[in-house]
Amino acid sequence: MEERKRQPYRKRLAGFSAVVVLLFLILGFRLWYLQIAKGDYYSELAAGNVMKTVTTSAVRGEIVDKNGVVLARSIPKFALTLDWTDLQKTNGDWKNVVKTLAGYIKPYWPYPNQSADLITEDILVMIRNQQWESYQTVVILEDAPSQLQAVIAEHSNELPGVSIEAIAERVYPQKTLLGQVLGYVREISEDEIIQFNEQAEANGDTYEYTQGDLVGKMGVEKSYDTWLRGNHGVELVNVDSKARPVDKEIVKEAEPGKTLQLTIDSKLQRVMEDELDKVIKSIQKKHPDAQAGAAVILNVKTGQVLAMASHPYMDPNDLTGIISEETATRYFSSEDAASFNRAIMGLYPPGSTFKMITAMAALEAGVVSPNDYFADSMSSLGPLEVQKQGIAEWGGNNFGRVNLYSGLAHSSNIYFQIIGRRVFDKDPELIKKIANEFGLGVASGIDIPSEGTGIAPSPSWKKEYFKPYYDRKHTENLQEIEDKYTELLAKAKDQDEKDALLLQKDNEITLEDQDYQGKIDFYVNWRLFDSFNNSIGQGYNSYSLIQLANYVATIVNGGNHYRPYVVDKIIDPVSGEILQQNKPQLLNKVSVSQQNLNEIKKAMAAVTSGEGTAAWLFRDVPEFTGGGKTGTAQIGSKGTSGGDNYNGMFVAFAPYDNPEIAFAGVVEYGGHGSETAGYVAKAAFKQYFGWK
Repeated sequence: MEERKRQPYRKRLAGFSAVVVLLFLILGFRLWYLQIAKGDYYSELAAGNVMKTVTTSAVRGEIVDKNGVVLARSIPKFALTLDWTDLQKTNGDWKNVVKTLAGYIKPYWPYPNQSADLITEDILVMIRNQQWESYQTVVILEDAPSQLQAVIAEHSNELPGVSIEAIAERVYPQKTLLGQVLGYVREISEDEIIQFNEQAEANGDTYEYTQGDLVGKMGVEKSYDTWLRGNHGVELVNVDSKARPVDKEIVKEAEPGKTLQLTIDSKLQRVMEDELDKVIKSIQKKHPDAQAGAAVILNVKTGQVLAMASHPYMDPNDLTGIISEETATRYFSSEDAASFNRAIMGLYPPGSTFKMITAMAALEAGVVSPNDYFADSMSSLGPLEVQKQGIAEWGGNNFGRVNLYSGLAHSSNIYFQIIGRRVFDKDPELIKKIANEFGLGVASGIDIPSEGTGIAPSPSWKKEYFKPYYDRKHTENLQEIEDKYTELLAKAKDQDEKDALLLQKDNEITLEDQDYQGKIDFYVNWRLFDSFNNSIGQGYNSYSLIQLANYVATIVNGGNHYRPYVVDKIIDPVSGEILQQNKPQLLNKVSVSQQNLNEIKKAMAAVTSGEGTAAWLFRDVPEFTGGGKTGTAQIGSKGTSGGDNYNGMFVAFAPYDNPEIAFAGVVEYGGHGSETAGYVAKAAFKQYFGWK
């Protein structure tokens, strides 16, 4: 009886046991399937879920003038963006979100005839091209109008992952003011990523440039990019096995760039640019080719650049974003490209503004004293054969008997050729040596890129520069003769023909040797006409405006040659702390004695007073005391295309006692310096000193 009662329970227990065994078998099989049969697959799939490090851009720092006037800043521009990570949280309905978004933005889409479906496709392409590669926010519209911003805010519940974000846009509020000095920014190129990162590594900078970074392309923006750029922020993005981001975490906020305070006075800069533009437009009536010019003002005691202008002017705002072919041509490819900073990159024959160098060399060499007089006529150069290699007095003038003071005041070509020849005869390298000491023909070291070096010529320079070319041509010509007669001799019928060919060969070699020696004598060896030409700032002389201004500053500050610079301070924008202050850097003391420097300063004062070539310029400014030098620099040699064209050059300083500033300016194809660049100096001096 008891056994019959237990029988049903045993059957039930057996059934339950079978079920349990079956479940364990199923679970065991599933475990085997997942861990063994499909183990490699799921291992690979799991490996696909990784954390990706994504960088976020920093806001670029401001650039201000010495008085705090903003010259460059980054301002927010409201962009319509789409965050793929947030969009993924829509339970697979993200394509409908994109389609809905396309409908809302159609009235504001840059292509009005495009349908909502095509806009949807465009957005999907943006996602594929940008988001799945960088895991960063996709920018749908860079500049969303306020009406669209309101629409997006009103329908935010329908548009997960869609938002209006403020992105930084680089703007230059003063437009063309100081354009070439400031430079501009654009997105870094693939080639530049490698270049910039190599430079950063070499400087011990841990920053890593990536695609999408905005970097300086010229001027202060380029040379101080390390300070202006700020530091990337860092986000961690969790990416699934299909390379789609599913979540993100902000690890480090982006740090804004630092503020650069320049040595430039924007009011002085504005006056100088306006006057330079006015002068060029005025002079075009007489000289139609006058289209360009430049000017620089330095603090003579520090090397600080107070103003630097280059015409045609450049508006850095034109070079952000997409630029047209016309804009690219105007700024980079035209004959008078506006991106070319003529103040530091342009190299000009200095003309008569160089004559102070010749005078200092002559005084130092002891070949002349300030009060030695010479007759201002060609006969003073020497016999007729010598006179043929000299340059006649400008304008057909004869200034009578001239010494250092009257010679510089009248800009006598005869006087400086006489004393220059004496210097070259006594010490052929002295003029170059002194020119280099004053910063001519050597890099100034200014803290913006791409400055030109120029040439301070001498006999050794001429030989080193030209001889390798003529040696190479001579070797090539001899080889041609050798090859020619090797072929002819191989075809000769008999010995008589060979002998005749060998005689011809010897004659050709002799003629080639004579031609080579003639070219060496004329183009390589220093000639008397080289001494005459270079003594008055012509010949091979070529210098930049920043060099000429610094050379004048060095004369009047007592012989201290400073490195010019345009950035004064680097400031933390949050705390206001000065992180770095550029200080005057003395490059060298010149070898010219203080007495001789004073004589040159006195002679320069004669140029702007009495009967000097620039005396008329400052007659209506009674407060002016100082000095200067005019220059009418011949662009090419006589008989060449530029032989009858002249640049208007002018250098000056003020005041005479305890000088503060030095100026150098040029108007290309402008003729006389006092009538062109001189006006720019006058306007700038009046602004700086507050003269009426």
